[in-house]
Amino acid sequence: ALFIPALAIAGSIFATGKLHASLLRIGIGYIFILRPLLTTLRVMTNFKSAKMDTKIIAFAFSASILCNQFPAWLSALVASCSVFAFGLASRQLAHQSKRKRADEVFEPASPAEPTKDAPSTAGGATTIAKKWSSLTLRERAGFGTIAVVGSLLLENFLIWVVSATYEPGISGSPEPLQDNGRTLIEMLVSEVFDVSQPWMAKRRLQTLRDALNVQWAIVSGLGASFICLELQLGKHNSHRTLAGLALHALMTLASARLIRTVSFGLTVLPSQVPNCYARHFPPPPDNWRDWLMVGFLPNSRGGCNDLILSGHATVTSSIGCAFTSVASDTSFSIAVWTLIALDYSIETYQGLHYSVDMWLGCIVTCLLWHLTKGLEVPGDAERIRSAKNRGSDAIQTHDETQLNTGVLVRYALPPAIGFVILAAVPEAIRNYFLVGYTAAAGVILFTSGFTNYVQHILLCLLYVTLG
Repeated sequence: ALFIPALAIAGSIFATGKLHASLLRIGIGYIFILRPLLTTLRVMTNFKSAKMDTKIIAFAFSASILCNQFPAWLSALVASCSVFAFGLASRQLAHQSKRKRADEVFEPASPAEPTKDAPSTAGGATTIAKKWSSLTLRERAGFGTIAVVGSLLLENFLIWVVSATYEPGISGSPEPLQDNGRTLIEMLVSEVFDVSQPWMAKRRLQTLRDALNVQWAIVSGLGASFICLELQLGKHNSHRTLAGLALHALMTLASARLIRTVSFGLTVLPSQVPNCYARHFPPPPDNWRDWLMVGFLPNSRGGCNDLILSGHATVTSSIGCAFTSVASDTSFSIAVWTLIALDYSIETYQGLHYSVDMWLGCIVTCLLWHLTKGLEVPGDAERIRSAKNRGSDAIQTHDETQLNTGVLVRYALPPAIGFVILAAVPEAIRNYFLVGYTAAAGVILFTSGFTNYVQHILLCLLYVTLG
């Protein structure tokens, strides 16, 4: 399968001029674009495979790339409708599961009581640790969402603080550091597009990046993996749950963002963008209230000196690790990470980050993903609670389980608001809506526990945050 691109690249070595650029473009384009897309299509249409969840995730990934060829508001609308449909489907599944457990006629085995001689860990465990161990995976995932939002808001404020306290960046454009990775990419771009200066290919590369829009494709893959786990569509993932995957991904992202915030706060690197501070921020204010107000404005497009680690790399790597682990297909995973690597390379070429920022952002996040793998396993308290509740759940009444107008409106409102936020609300005030989603989920969580509707609101929060 690699014979043709290898032949094209080899031929480009001996060719000159436009033929050299054309052959090199064919080889590079096949390896980094066409082959990953064809692999995804093969996985999606492989009827011999019994992994239905893998096919669904591959379909969502490729369908997102197709939808990227249409206006952005249409993609946001499709995502909003998907969140709404998933919320209703998971609600009905939750009620069906309760009825099934109530119909079972066996008595659950009583959990073994600790003996007096057994060593007790209560003395060594902190109050927070004991409280955490008593929470279910869903409840932990709720707190994980709050942790991510909190880390993002803190990072957002410190992006402004670091930039506003870096005097060389305020008064001018300091010389950027030497970036060997970017230099190599620029040399390759000049050869592939047959241009005398690397910046001449900037528009074509941005058009390619917009057409693929890998960020939205991996978000769609994550959404599909949530659906597959919640509806238990894959036998090889029967031991995993939506809440476990969400908790794993959220804590990985929160940890990576915390490391990123500490990293760019410890050592300030000069921005590669000329006059970056003047383009992003106002002059440093004189009172602390103005510092807070400016710091709360969203910096979704990045600041100036928040370089190591790349925030974009931490998000895309966390999502990539999450949904490829559910798909559990080596060829599909290679295809996804190839497209992600291409996206990172284009961002490095554009000078938005140093190449080391993208490299470390990806590597550190992937290592954190494997380090936090144990978070998907439910604790002893949850297993005991499930055993006790298996025979005691009462059957829900018809009024509680039927889909009526009130239920439809309640589940349609959060994603509809999210769509309006992404399609019409200025970025300058979007952070206030994130706080609103978080507060609504927190109130319901405190009053009613972790219900399916809380999960629905948190997914809408994730949808708007990644939007």
